[in-house]
Amino acid sequence: MGAHSPEPRLDIETVAFEVRAQHDLLRDARLFALETATVRDRGHFPGISRVPLAIDSAGQSALARFNAEGFEAAAVTELAVAVAGIEAEPKRPKYRARRAEVRFDRPFGFLAVHRTSRLVLAAGWVAEPGTVGA
Repeated sequence: MGAHSPEPRLDIETVAFEVRAQHDLLRDARLFALETATVRDRGHFPGISRVPLAIDSAGQSALARFNAEGFEAAAVTELAVAVAGIEAEPKRPKYRARRAEVRFDRPFGFLAVHRTSRLVLAAGWVAEPGTVGA
């Protein structure tokens, strides 16, 4: 096939998609290795506080989006700690993260991979994609 450049070319056709998830990490604290950290009768995290701390709540929100402008993915994890029965105010995130939106016309999986290290940065499965513009 004729081309205007010797560079390889990849053409992909797809619809935009967006995948969002919210998790209460303490709902299954053992799975996320938080079970011990929630016990308040002894202190935890001596490397970050002289005052004994315990995890009071933990949540995570994740988003992956693909559209005509590209792919974006972000995840934010929030932990609230309790000190001597007083809840500490969780810190607000100080960075803005780009997000990605993608909708395919059939179920699909996706990976966002760091090209140099091949580390998977985001992964997911879309079981019921919407239609373009939905």
